[in-house]
Amino acid sequence: NKYTLRCSGGMVPDACQQFTKQQGIFTNPTSKVSPAKLCLVFEAAPFGRLVEMAGGKTSDGVTGISILAVKVEAVDQRCTLTIGSANEVDRLNKMVREHRLC
Repeated sequence: NKYTLRCSGGMVPDACQQFTKQQGIFTNPTSKVSPAKLCLVFEAAPFGRLVEMAGGKTSDGVTGISILAVKVEAVDQRCTLTIGSANEVDRLNKMVREHRLC
């Protein structure tokens, strides 16, 4: 498969691209110097619901669980997010798990 990189800096245009092309992945990874930016209640979960209803898959980008299964602990809770086609999200989750074991 031929892959291309698209980075608009926004979740909405990237997710729209996924819906129109019916493939791809959006991920918002974090690190020690770059904390999570997306709000679980107002951004990640609503888009996650749309993606899963359309046949895609979501992930918290760390443990591999669905973003819809993440427990809400605060209204302004921030989180990592991976959304996209099911096979691509599964591939990313597998790579994250393998990297964490190293």
